[in-house]
Amino acid sequence: MMDSTPTNVMSGEWLFSRLPGWVIDTLSSEQKEAIYKAAEENAWGRHPVNIRFSLPGFGRRYFLTVVGGEEKRSTERRAHEKHRYPLRTAANVFFFAGIAAVFYLIGIVAVALQTSLVAF
Repeated sequence: MMDSTPTNVMSGEWLFSRLPGWVIDTLSSEQKEAIYKAAEENAWGRHPVNIRFSLPGFGRRYFLTVVGGEEKRSTERRAHEKHRYPLRTAANVFFFAGIAAVFYLIGIVAVALQTSLVAF
């Protein structure tokens, strides 16, 4: 089994290693070459902002990914993804409320520390 290093995850070998043998056998050499070439291409490139990390919590690990850069998706793709991945979901509301609560708490602690330092 191939390892899943970042270079192998985006390679044609990795893609073909995940397909059942009978599927690969049904493909012509031209189809295999086209699939391999498509998997090798990195059309989207690297994002200028690319922050990825995982956090432990409640006996599980959760990941957070923030990517940003110039919008290169087509209008049709953006419309499709807007309906497929809506922003207003219960999980997103709780996530943003939690982040807001953390920042609010940091602000309260900062103000409390500042006032206690000024009093001395």
